[in-house]
Amino acid sequence: MEFSADIIAKLPKLEIFSDFTEHTEDNERILKKICLALEVRDFSKGEVIINEGDLGDTLYILHTGSVQVKRNTPGNEQFAVVNLSAEQNVFFGEVALVDSDRRSASVVALENCRTLCLDGGTFKALCEEEPVLGYRSTYRIARRLASSLRRSNKDLLTLYEALIDEVDGE
Repeated sequence: MEFSADIIAKLPKLEIFSDFTEHTEDNERILKKICLALEVRDFSKGEVIINEGDLGDTLYILHTGSVQVKRNTPGNEQFAVVNLSAEQNVFFGEVALVDSDRRSASVVALENCRTLCLDGGTFKALCEEEPVLGYRSTYRIARRLASSLRRSNKDLLTLYEALIDEVDGE
């Protein structure tokens, strides 16, 4: 992708790159490198951007439009988790930057969308060039995963307690 001032301005608004908000020469150089590494992908309304269960190696930054994140139940029925819009400065698929694994949810375009994509290999090469990028962004990903894990553990505990209450009530 070519250099774009609006994308450079958007990047530090994203949690993953939020440690680059200070206007320093180093931060601006790193943000420009990220911008140049991004690939634009457009999706039409109703199109699947990420499919739960597929292997993934790409981070998606929602540049325009809105999407719905969906998950499958154990009975293989989809339910909506959340709707997200570009104005919220959102991204998804960030785990793929550090580990190519199965996608944990589906993401579907609610309207025509433009995404800015960064694949894991390109990200790793950028981190080799700019270790500060690797440290800061990987730290943000780790914090996000830790938060998600804490929420999951809390949810499991709630379900476990409900199950125990149900069994004890019989």
